[in-house]
Amino acid sequence: MKPVNIRLPEVKIQKVDEIATRNGITRSEVIRHALTIYFQLLENIGGFIDLRSLKIAQNEIITSKWGDIVIMKLKNGQAFVLANTSSGGIGPKKEDVVKLDGKLLGQLMARTVLIKVLSSGAQPIVLVANLSVELFPTGSQIFQGIREEAHKIKALEILEGHTEENIETNQTGMGITTLGICMEKELKIGKSLKNDLIVALGEPKVGSEVIDALKANARSIVMVEDVQKLSKMVFVHEIVTVGHDGIKGSLEMMQSIAGYKYRMDEGMNIDIKKSAGPSTVVLVTLEEENLEILKRYVKKPIQVIGRIL
Repeated sequence: MKPVNIRLPEVKIQKVDEIATRNGITRSEVIRHALTIYFQLLENIGGFIDLRSLKIAQNEIITSKWGDIVIMKLKNGQAFVLANTSSGGIGPKKEDVVKLDGKLLGQLMARTVLIKVLSSGAQPIVLVANLSVELFPTGSQIFQGIREEAHKIKALEILEGHTEENIETNQTGMGITTLGICMEKELKIGKSLKNDLIVALGEPKVGSEVIDALKANARSIVMVEDVQKLSKMVFVHEIVTVGHDGIKGSLEMMQSIAGYKYRMDEGMNIDIKKSAGPSTVVLVTLEEENLEILKRYVKKPIQVIGRIL
């Protein structure tokens, strides 16, 4: 990399330094990430534009929900996808009910929202984490875990985040949101076809089972890298994350929102009612002829659940 001199107003320099301090990164990293987002917007818009004059009327945005993600479709063919999650009483603080290393908490929370956005077909470009703990030492550990998880798919690091510096806290709490972007035609939502197989990737894990799976190199659960790979496979029609309602709950969501009718396979060797914790399982739909290709490229437990009717 080459050094570049730039001139900024004092107020913008202060803002850059605030973001850098909160997230434990350098001033240069903040500016690089801001430029990366700007470049991605320019590529999708198709040419240079002054973002201060970029205005989108409310009636030009079609907003909808798919499960617990929000999709905003713009008239220019772009789509923005928002996903968020939160936790409380889990972490390294003395009154946390579930004791968990701050870095690992950050990783788990980041993977949850990143997988949600990736499953839609969008590419995450921004992470925002708000913590109810102090920056040092707890907050910095959580931010580190979030950054490491984002690095796995080359997503941007945290663009913004806040910690609690005024009140001493005895329990850990946090919320995290990610924003993704893609062209509307690239969304893998509501794209399942008649006779598609419904396939589960990964095994349902919850609580300490997830921690154990991560320590065992995550061979049994879906990771962010796996979902990013799936999102780029043309023959994968749809990706649906599985959470606390289990596989059965995700199937019912697909039926209620998209109107799919499906037939379950008999003799399945998987508990379809068990919670899959922080998206340890995803469902994908694809034509039967592509099942063996899927098995070659995604080295996770694979189980055919049923078929779209």
